[in-house]
Amino acid sequence: MVQAIENLTALDTRLVASGPHPRLDGWAQLLVDVLDARPVPGYADLLSRYVGERLELAVPGARVEGLPPGTVIRLRAKLAGGRAVAEKQPPPGTFATEPPP
Repeated sequence: MVQAIENLTALDTRLVASGPHPRLDGWAQLLVDVLDARPVPGYADLLSRYVGERLELAVPGARVEGLPPGTVIRLRAKLAGGRAVAEKQPPPGTFATEPPP
């Protein structure tokens, strides 16, 4: 049996596209450009390698409903089962959005 690595990375992203997640009820699947990434103390950083690239990211749907493309989203996410997944219940101050210019 393979042990999962406890991981979490703080990401700054720009929304490219969004839609309902095909497998997770109540979640959205976002396509984002990763602008910046920072390690979260105490966790392995498995997502910094995506800075400058596009990434598919699962996020609770209620947090991103109605956001237009170009929105900057700051959040924390982990790699789980080979897919990037945002925290379901992020601590205060760790999830924010900025409208596009």
